[in-house]
Amino acid sequence: MREIAFALPETMVANVKAGQAVQVEAWSRPGQRWNGRIREISPAADPASRTFAARVTVDAPAGAIDLGQSARVYLPTNGNGGLSVPIAALQRENGKASVFVVDMKSSTVKLRPVQTGAFGEDRVPVQGGLQADDWVVAAGGHLLRDGQKVQPVDRDNRPIATASATSAR
Repeated sequence: MREIAFALPETMVANVKAGQAVQVEAWSRPGQRWNGRIREISPAADPASRTFAARVTVDAPAGAIDLGQSARVYLPTNGNGGLSVPIAALQRENGKASVFVVDMKSSTVKLRPVQTGAFGEDRVPVQGGLQADDWVVAAGGHLLRDGQKVQPVDRDNRPIATASATSAR
């Protein structure tokens, strides 16, 4: 059995426990994952990196992972499929977190309350209120109002064909 040492970000340490199941993928074998378990998590963060030292025991066949080899540790998500949004997408409505979601049929936006997790450096996990296929306004939401018409664009700023745009042709 091999062991992987990794640094656990401060924003995730509360959601990870010793004994928790994870998956490990060696950089030299992309796409091939092995089961593992968190063996230990340091009780204190490194003062320079603000990360917590952690160790995973990996159930990999002999010779699959060599000493000193780099690997990626996949932590389980909290049942939300790993949904997150850029911090800039969040709005405050009555003191609660919300995001503007685009209705692709009408090309309008609707402010929707969401439940968030611990903020990361530039993203925040969404633990409730969104579906994986929702289109979220990533920036500029402070300029919008509920029900406003918009022209959705993809991450490369290319217009997206919507039902209302195709019916107008």
